Parts: sequence; structure tokens; C-alpha cells
Amino acid sequence: MAIKQTNIFPIDEQPRNAVGVAYPFSSFAVSGSSPFKLNYTTQDQIKSNLTLFFTTNQNERPLNPNYGGGLKDILFEQLQTETFEIVEKRIKDNLSIYFPEVRLKNLEVLEDIDNNTLKVIMSYVIFNNNEDSLEINFNV
Repeated sequence: MAIKQTNIFPIDEQPRNAVGVAYPFSSFAVSGSSPFKLNYTTQDQIKSNLTLFFTTNQNERPLNPNYGGGLKDILFEQLQTETFEIVEKRIKDNLSIYFPEVRLKNLEVLEDIDNNTLKVIMSYVIFNNNEDSLEINFNV
């Protein structure tokens, strides 16, 4: 007899337990017991983790030199068609290694040369349950 495994986030069932700290950091605390805003669902925490990961460069964390998506390194290179392919490849490779619970649905890399910005819009699904999207803006 086959057993169907369901992906349940057990900590989400307890609304008073925080999953982690929200990123970007803010001094807005809901409960008053923490100086930072907290995430109370796994979906919100994964979104914060993705944002933090892709805005961190490799070798930026002393005790974890391999951590980071390395997208800020690309900002100072000449924008070409290969640049977008490099960004897409880094995102897809890093998601499969560091975030196996996230399945990428759609990925857009947009540039605004006049404002010197690079925008990454990512739509993803967590454990085939919750669909979410993330937008990261990089300003040069």
C-alpha cells in the first residue's frame, strides 16, 4: 500500500511561533519581544531567505564563503545579452543546490539602462503547494 506524503509546515500550525526574522530588516516589531519584524509562515521565511541569498555575494560571509547568489557581482559588468544568460543560470543553479524545496515557474531579468537598474522577477512554487513571486531590484 502506497502512502501519500504531504508537505506540512508544522510550525505554521502554531500562529504564535515565529519561523524566522524577516528580510530586509526593519525595526518594526509586532509582538514587542523582538527588535526585528518576524515571519510567522514558512512561505514568508523562504521569500526572505531567497532575497537575502541572492543579494549576498560569495565570500561575503566569513564562516560560510560559498553562501550567496553572486548577483551583485554582475552589476559592474557591461550589460550584454550574455549577462542575462549568466544571471538566469546562476539563479537556476543556486536554487537547485540551496533551495531544493523551491521550484521555479517563471524567471524574468529586466534592465533599465537609463536608471542603471537590473530587475529580477521570479515566480516559484514551494513543495507544489504555495505559489509566490519575488522581485529583486539592483541599483548600480
